[in-house]
Amino acid sequence: METLLKVAQLRVQGKPDEALAHVEAHLQTASDSQRFLLMLQGLYAAEEAANDSKARSYASDLADIDASLRSIQPYVALRPEDLKL
Repeated sequence: METLLKVAQLRVQGKPDEALAHVEAHLQTASDSQRFLLMLQGLYAAEEAANDSKARSYASDLADIDASLRSIQPYVALRPEDLKL
């Protein structure tokens, strides 16, 4: 939880590159639930840093978990079977 708060804090402070670095440094050791939230924060930080390749990478990883996430739609093609109605 501490890592997520630090990443969010860096984003609020207008430091998306530092937030991205923090996500990258902690992603591999995070629990599954924290990993999902860290990837989501990484996506947002990448968007704020105008790092399209990193944003696409996070979006792709998040799509493997839940392809219907609205945050990833600009980066992945949503297939009809991915919709949860």
